[in-house]
Amino acid sequence: MVESRQALDQERAYLAGFQMVCADEDIAEIAEETLDRLSALAGADRLRDVHQTGPGAWVLTTEDGAVLRVSAGRPARRRAHPPQSLLLSLAIEPGAGLPAGRREHFAEVLEEVAFTRVELHRLARELPLLSGLVRTLPSKVLGDTALMVMGHFMSDLVVQVETALALGARAEALTVIDKGYPYRLTHRVKAHLRQLGVTMFPAGQVMAAAESHARRSQHLGCARTIAVDDGGYVLPALLDERPDLVAGYDGLVEQTMSGIYRLEKYGDRIPLPVLSVAQSRLKGTIESYWIAEAAVANLLRLMPGEKWEGRPALVIGYGQIGAEIAQLLRQRRMRVACHDRDLLRLVSAHEHGYHTGTDLARLIAEHRPWLIVGSTGRTCLGVPELSAVRRDCVLASVTSRTVEFDLPALTGLAEHVEDLDVEGTRFVLPHGVRIDVLADGYPVNFHHAESVPNRQSDLIMAGLLVGAAALADPGHRFQPGHNVALSDRTLETSGLLADFYRLYGPDADHRPERRSHP
Repeated sequence: MVESRQALDQERAYLAGFQMVCADEDIAEIAEETLDRLSALAGADRLRDVHQTGPGAWVLTTEDGAVLRVSAGRPARRRAHPPQSLLLSLAIEPGAGLPAGRREHFAEVLEEVAFTRVELHRLARELPLLSGLVRTLPSKVLGDTALMVMGHFMSDLVVQVETALALGARAEALTVIDKGYPYRLTHRVKAHLRQLGVTMFPAGQVMAAAESHARRSQHLGCARTIAVDDGGYVLPALLDERPDLVAGYDGLVEQTMSGIYRLEKYGDRIPLPVLSVAQSRLKGTIESYWIAEAAVANLLRLMPGEKWEGRPALVIGYGQIGAEIAQLLRQRRMRVACHDRDLLRLVSAHEHGYHTGTDLARLIAEHRPWLIVGSTGRTCLGVPELSAVRRDCVLASVTSRTVEFDLPALTGLAEHVEDLDVEGTRFVLPHGVRIDVLADGYPVNFHHAESVPNRQSDLIMAGLLVGAAALADPGHRFQPGHNVALSDRTLETSGLLADFYRLYGPDADHRPERRSHP
């Protein structure tokens, strides 16, 4: 009977925890701030209801009757963790009436710890080009500029914002919009930006963000406003919903081809200069392999028990990233087919030895792919193509948002939809075929990961700030609309490539640093 009761108690306990890196003198402050946050959410009196039960251990009871047990300490097996690691953990005994959503909220609040000085120093070393802009760009080059940034809430965003502030940007005039992807460090990034005094909005509130940004930049007397976008969220929304606010913007830096595609419908009616990192030779030449490598690595992580060799795969979109993914899948001995609606790219795929076809639905029916990767930046699978699927398959996107696959159409075709938790969603079609959409259609290279390592994202993140600084210069020569050639010239003469080659070229003396994840 006692054993049965203990088993029941074990089933009713929920655990959360994470690892960070900090100096000894920071531990007490981190623990106190964690207890403050949990007490506030629990509706508990911090002084009366929180009791220390031992070194690094506390207990409190929530207004729902749940018991929270908090612990903070160095790892017992020190060699199994990076130096200076601190483990924060939370055990939740939910009692009779703690809703699942509230339980998850407690776990999230536990992770809302800003990055420590030790971690920031390490991140700056991992992003030497980005953090080094403080020395290479003119002093306070962003001093009169209100920045609006569409960001992936990963650790490199923290360094980008810290660098922008060091370049003169004011936290009160800086708006960061969260793309909403589920990253490992999302809650820590939010906590850090909040500590810096930066205003944040979710991706679904672009208009609210723009209105707030306009009020704050006007109140603070900022001379100009620059948007740094990632996926075409900002300018299309402004042009469609609040064209009166567009006049307050002096330029746009766009990182992705998805964002460039979203500007196509405006033609020559784009009223402000666009500096396109997305179309730059710098990004296209260097970053594509990194994105492809991260995507394939995450595919392996999401489907650890699968056999890949000999199975059919289809890559839709044979651009820079798609071509790299096709090659990586071929290296894993998959039978790879490729499709692109651009004939030159289709011919290129054919000449590289891939099975190709001009009719995508027919290609799907003939090749019968087990894995379909969308890398077009547009919707590549609609009803005709989905209806051509005749075997169980997996869909994976590597571009912004959920644009690659027509998910409403797939939902309409399915007779049953199943939640696969972290893996994604399964759609069962009437003829029994199961289509698993990984990451719910979001890019797999970002799904619960940090995408590419910071040393790889460094070049592009630095390029975005170089672009913002160029547009903030009153004497810039950018014209309203696209400025592809001038964007290339600006990025390639900035010194970033020379510094990159110095750091990682044949004469570099780069020694891998000891791993110390936050």
